[in-house]
Amino acid sequence: MASALGSVVLSEEKLKTLIHRAKQWALLYGVQMRKAEDPSNPATVDFAPMTLFPSLLPRAIFEEAKSLQIHFQRLMHRAAHDHAFLVNCFKTVIQVDEFTRKMWEIYLEVQKQGLVQPLSLGLFRNDFMMDTKKARFGKNPSHEVPDGLELKQIEFNAIASSFGGLICGQLPVHRQTLASAGVEVKDGQLPENKPARGLAAGLLKAWEHYNVKNAVILFLVSQVERNSQDQVWLECQIFEQNPAVHVVFATFQDLIQKGTLNEDRKLFLEYEEIAVIYFRYGYVPNNYTTEKDYNIRLTMELSRAIKCPSIHYQLVGCKKVQQELARPGVLEHFIQDPSIVSRIRATFAGQYSLDMDSEGNKAVEMAISSPSNYVLKPQREGGGNNLYGEEMKNYLIKIRNSEERQAYILMERIHPWQQKNHLLKLGMDPSLQNVVSEIGIYGVCLGSADQEICNVQVGHLLRTKSSSDNEGGIVAGFATVDTPLLVD
Repeated sequence: MASALGSVVLSEEKLKTLIHRAKQWALLYGVQMRKAEDPSNPATVDFAPMTLFPSLLPRAIFEEAKSLQIHFQRLMHRAAHDHAFLVNCFKTVIQVDEFTRKMWEIYLEVQKQGLVQPLSLGLFRNDFMMDTKKARFGKNPSHEVPDGLELKQIEFNAIASSFGGLICGQLPVHRQTLASAGVEVKDGQLPENKPARGLAAGLLKAWEHYNVKNAVILFLVSQVERNSQDQVWLECQIFEQNPAVHVVFATFQDLIQKGTLNEDRKLFLEYEEIAVIYFRYGYVPNNYTTEKDYNIRLTMELSRAIKCPSIHYQLVGCKKVQQELARPGVLEHFIQDPSIVSRIRATFAGQYSLDMDSEGNKAVEMAISSPSNYVLKPQREGGGNNLYGEEMKNYLIKIRNSEERQAYILMERIHPWQQKNHLLKLGMDPSLQNVVSEIGIYGVCLGSADQEICNVQVGHLLRTKSSSDNEGGIVAGFATVDTPLLVD
């Protein structure tokens, strides 16, 4: 089978023992989450969903995804600072999508009152899959890596790009499972991966540019958070790199009750000045339960604190921006190097507008007639939002003549390469399954409209799920954390 196991056969008893040990190693190395049934209790931590073995990833695919990261970040940075481009992107979406309209209104108010903090910090993750539409399989496709796999972008995550901490412990877990199964790997097949280190360095660089010695870094979080361990990874890395910098955790409610903005637009939480706001919350509608939540978000955006992300950085993570960037000639507006344009464009799957015009009408009918070839995406980050197949078809039939369709984009469906692996999830019996993987590349970008201070790639996240699952979120219960085993 096409997996790190190769031809190795494990007895049922040895496999059972290895799975048990892998779960223990995951807890030891910090690959852990709070249990879904008791997410507010820090004492109920268990192993995070994970694969038993690494999954194969062609080295050329991996290297291209990594090398493109700084170019994607520069593209999104420039797009975020192009007001006319953003207006064109969101002019129809905000008519029908209330949450996006609320974010857009905050953006406009910041533009109106003026930026007192020109710098924005992005801790981004760019997600890709390996498409098989043009792949060439050998005589035994279940044992071989096909030629012609294509790197295709799924989405660009601009806010709360998670698992950069937790994934740091997955590599040592997989090294042990491979060794225990008797699988030998060559030097360089298991690439080192410490994204938490680079992400923390990005937060510290922003803190340094704020240039107030006693100011703190604020992690904006939810009241109840299953994935709190991932945030603690970053907090610990900040301490390791600069023990003098303090991290505080707060919710919208904390800031509503104890936050103040002074005349100089410095933001305080009680008596502590905030240098950097790192958003791990505030990216979906149900994060905003009252108008006070939107108001405090505006207050944060108007402050001198460096936002990660700023409101305009968050907006460029919307699917409508992804679709507009795929239009002919748009990349050239932001990037002058034709070779970079060509490489970025090669990762784009088909993207189609659903505006109320002939182009949108054509896209709707195209999807209804061939629902297996497309996916319907709203303007959201996080898993569990997309529509596929017959569900998508029936929904499009329902809204085909309604302006409501403008809240979505249509995307060509990727047909990812399948392998086999064991998926380990709490409360579920592990079994050998057909799986597909998604490779995400982390990066840090710090700059203003006319200055690029930092633009680096800092690590990766491989997420693997059953081939029968459409969605891919880990917290949502679909995907598992994984490690790439590079093959030439």
